[in-house]
Amino acid sequence: MNPKLKKEEIPWPQKGDKLFKPDIDSEHNACLNYSHDMSEAYISGYKLAGDVLVKHVKQKKRDQDFLVYPIGFLYRQYLELRLKDIIKLGIELYAIDKEMLKHHDILKLWILAKKTLKKAWPKGDHTDLDIIEGCIKEYAEADPFSVSFRYSEDKKGNKTLEGISHINLRNLADAIERISSLLDGSSCGLSEELDLKKSVESEYRNEQYY
Repeated sequence: MNPKLKKEEIPWPQKGDKLFKPDIDSEHNACLNYSHDMSEAYISGYKLAGDVLVKHVKQKKRDQDFLVYPIGFLYRQYLELRLKDIIKLGIELYAIDKEMLKHHDILKLWILAKKTLKKAWPKGDHTDLDIIEGCIKEYAEADPFSVSFRYSEDKKGNKTLEGISHINLRNLADAIERISSLLDGSSCGLSEELDLKKSVESEYRNEQYY
């Protein structure tokens, strides 16, 4: 520490510091575990965080060379969680193999999610799914297992994101926004279908009971 600088002039660890606690400025208190299923908060949170960082770059016109890594990770994490969400709904609706959820391979997750979407909307325009698949394949090539945007080297010491020299963050955010419109809307539709299925099954059980 520079002796010319006083601790009061720069942020410095303080006695009693704690990370996870509420405080009197309630507008900054984030609420956790307010529902039995918090998955949607995680999914939406990662995308929102990516959007906020891209907005910072667009407004300030700086920091893109540093923020590209968390932005790339946040959007990839959003996609992975949304695909797993769609697959889980497909499991409950159509009995799709649950084992496919236990990994981070985004392309394999997309293939299973696409199967769910085609089953739910067999007469839908599959051109939209082809467009999304092209984008998923880009992520799969650059960061197949959610490592490349988090670390500069993999476990074997190989550099990550080799061969990519530039990523336009505005374009990335715009493309993710379009993809999310379809995926988020599909998730809502599947959730409604599942609720209806459970309601019908409940009514049937009640009729059998009486």
